[in-house]
Amino acid sequence: MSNHPHAFSRHCMHCGQRLTTAIPEGDTKRRLVCLDCGFIHYINPRPVAGTVPVRADGSVLLVRRAIEPRIGTWVFPGGFMDVGETAEEAAARETREEAHLEVEDLRLLGVYTRTGPGVVVIVYEARAISEAEVGDETSEVRWFSPGEIPWDELAFDTTEWALKDWLKARDDRPQWSASFEPGT
Repeated sequence: MSNHPHAFSRHCMHCGQRLTTAIPEGDTKRRLVCLDCGFIHYINPRPVAGTVPVRADGSVLLVRRAIEPRIGTWVFPGGFMDVGETAEEAAARETREEAHLEVEDLRLLGVYTRTGPGVVVIVYEARAISEAEVGDETSEVRWFSPGEIPWDELAFDTTEWALKDWLKARDDRPQWSASFEPGT
């Protein structure tokens, strides 16, 4: 099936009986199915939301991962969405958690799929409105000018794809005015 954490479920979440794989009636794919109650356990992608925070000077914030996978590599702040929040709320929350950074004016940058781990990554460009600091899941935060992005040290292919899209789009978009400057 995939590297999805639920792909290895062995018991039905409804009745607790053992699961088997089968192609349900009217379907074309093999699924985890409970033979007792008939519940079909779909293994769906998990949504991730993040921001590419940008300062008034045009630099972008990246955080160095302090957790696996890919510990020690650079990524934009992001993480799994919680039930009950929008993608924008999740992206802003993850930015606060990972970089202690407040952002606003989120603009959809792109949606990227990593089929192996079963994630859909929703990325927003966002205007930074505070200072950044290391969070619980990060070991370093750093602002990079577009020419300084550490391409060989990025955590995921989605990190690279989003940053390349940000670079392509930034010349076509209006820039934010300087409402926050570090040290003010």
